[in-house]
Amino acid sequence: MRKYLLLIAIFSLAIATTAKSQDRPIGQWRSHLPYGTAVSVATDGVKLYVATRYSFYTYNLANEEVTGYSKVSGMSDVGMSKIAYDNQTGFTILAYSNSNIDLFKDETFYNIPDLKLKTVTGTKAINDIYTENGLAYLSTDVGIVVLSLNKVEVKETYTFSKNSIDIAIKSLGSIGNDFYAATSQGLYRASKSNQNLQAFSEWKSLDANRDFNGLATAGGKVFASKSDSLFVLDNDTLKLVYESTDSNIVNIVNGIGCVWVLEYDDNTFVGIAKKLDLNYQFTDSFTTTGYATDLLDFPDADSSKWIPEQFTGLKKRTRKGDPFGTVIPEGPNDVGCFDVNVSNKEIVVAHGGYNDTYVPSNNGKGFSVYKNDEWDGYQVFQYPPFGDSVRDFTHIAKGSDGTIYAGSSQSGLFILKEDGSYEYLKQNSFIDPSTTGTTLYRVSGITFDNEGVLWVTIYGGDPHELAARTSDGQWYEFSVTSAVRGTRFAAAHITVDDFNQKWYAAPKDGGIIVYDDNKTPETPFDDQYIQLRAGDGAGGLPDNEVFCIVNDKDGSMWIGTANGIGIVNCPGQVMDRQCEAEKRVVQFDQFAGYLFQNEQVKTIAVDGANRKWIGTNNGVWLISESGDEIIERFTKDNSPLPSDAIQKIAIDPETGDVYIGTEMGLMSYRGTATDGGKENSDLITFPNPVPSGYSGTIAIKGFVENADVRITDISGQLIYKTTALGGQAIWNGKDYNGRRPQSGVYLIFATNRDGSQTKTGKLVFME
Repeated sequence: MRKYLLLIAIFSLAIATTAKSQDRPIGQWRSHLPYGTAVSVATDGVKLYVATRYSFYTYNLANEEVTGYSKVSGMSDVGMSKIAYDNQTGFTILAYSNSNIDLFKDETFYNIPDLKLKTVTGTKAINDIYTENGLAYLSTDVGIVVLSLNKVEVKETYTFSKNSIDIAIKSLGSIGNDFYAATSQGLYRASKSNQNLQAFSEWKSLDANRDFNGLATAGGKVFASKSDSLFVLDNDTLKLVYESTDSNIVNIVNGIGCVWVLEYDDNTFVGIAKKLDLNYQFTDSFTTTGYATDLLDFPDADSSKWIPEQFTGLKKRTRKGDPFGTVIPEGPNDVGCFDVNVSNKEIVVAHGGYNDTYVPSNNGKGFSVYKNDEWDGYQVFQYPPFGDSVRDFTHIAKGSDGTIYAGSSQSGLFILKEDGSYEYLKQNSFIDPSTTGTTLYRVSGITFDNEGVLWVTIYGGDPHELAARTSDGQWYEFSVTSAVRGTRFAAAHITVDDFNQKWYAAPKDGGIIVYDDNKTPETPFDDQYIQLRAGDGAGGLPDNEVFCIVNDKDGSMWIGTANGIGIVNCPGQVMDRQCEAEKRVVQFDQFAGYLFQNEQVKTIAVDGANRKWIGTNNGVWLISESGDEIIERFTKDNSPLPSDAIQKIAIDPETGDVYIGTEMGLMSYRGTATDGGKENSDLITFPNPVPSGYSGTIAIKGFVENADVRITDISGQLIYKTTALGGQAIWNGKDYNGRRPQSGVYLIFATNRDGSQTKTGKLVFME
């Protein structure tokens, strides 16, 4: 008992000395996915299970708790198409767009990859799921795949085929002892007691001509739909009960004593759900925002209808005429992460984009802002200043006062202040119409220089591809000669070096322009510029197509191109043609070559230890300061990354979180390095106290850059020594003999390189 009280006293002392702690451990991932693109919903009566185009979540009907899941939680994949729940086994079946399958129960995911891995001609799409007696029947483009849920395995497959060509199964249902299958080539029936359902000949054809897209069973009747018609099966004959003339039928689902017909108008982008009773009369209807392919008719006092909408998320309608409510977890507007700006746990994500030839993607999802644990979205149709036409935000900068500068590859520059006021610059501003389209005002890069001046590049700006805004709000425009820029007027990704020179990409084979305004943007007559291209004497770049430029902590410029990385180690001499890019030769394993040769390097970020995070179309690398060592390698197969196509990497200097934007969503990884301060600050340790049995990494931050860090016991005996990675030190929690220290208080001592800065702290090991 005395020992226990002593530990409590020690613990209280350590907390008083080290009052702060990090919020999650080193090496932990976190997902930042959108949930507003719902495609399917199921329920066990207590929770709703919701599939979205990119993620999965649950909603507790009693306490209204919303829980989002991702690969970080154990999901095996991303991008979903259908979901179902089996009452007998308690499993939720998750079907992915790539034909992968997960089962979910008790917060655990179980993967069944058989269909995904199966080699077939054509598609393997999972179109619908029906459950019965502990089995799940998946209607797919290659037949009916039967899962044994308790065994977590594929039991068998029923293949429908004519003339050696597979028939796509769109939906399966049952009445009594019979299965009914709606297919792309008719309607079929088979007895459940038939032991040879794998033989297509055992399925009786009730219609062999129509291309059905849905099936429902209600009141002992079988309904089947095609894009413009709804039929009921009467004495083995299909009878037309409804024909749609102004929209397309996309699906039919079982309701309570009814069938719900889900339609969509391609011209108005509006959907409608219609309730058809068993006398074939429509007794209720309501519109949906966009495309809805599923509906859950819930038997509660409010007669709730739950509708997963692909544009706005899961909606609830309680009674006829009542307004809709939306139930989705916190998340950004979209998966697109063309640019990410982070600082001290605040995130701004630009969701637009353009391809490698700079053609805009026409994305209207705008940008999203994460602050105080909440996401706010700014997008067309929902944020009034954007109306229906402001699209493709691709570049973000943030001022010291919190003002957000969002550049669009179509629609100019939007400036959002912290109080919600805004300024929108497009036509009749400093932005010239683009040579790629006179209605396009293409901001292609934004940054602040060392004097606090905002610099903007304009893609296709004729005649100005560069502009600057000084602290007094004045705009100035710049251009380089046609001999340098040719007829492209192209400018993109911009950054600033330690000499306040502006480096920006000249897309479509133009390399880089280095521009020096001599710290006088209002006086262009003293400006200089130079072009760097591939080839000795021309700049030494690995390739003329430049995707990213970053200034590292030593002042070197790292340049990501279509064929690896070039490094300019002496940027102050480039104007005099005294310095060119180095194509660094490195050796990884048994192979030597230029750094990232043959890789399209899309993004580079520098962490607090001056290490480089590299993003390509083949995942993420963390390499050493000089690039000669691979420290980490992340892909969608060995990590929670949803995709290997990396769009942007950004690092929060305060927390060390590495934000990795992929084409399928944003993830963050708690890195080992933070930015070091000019002096030691209050040390922040995680975990502290160190729990019994803890085997993870212990992180201590608050140091000056690359401080010498030593950990001793209470008597001063050295336990561990290391050098901080930027402003953070990491420790595996073991002494030099590989043993976990005994329970008690341990002291932390930190000193900078010349000994002028020292700091102490404490941490506790619990028994």
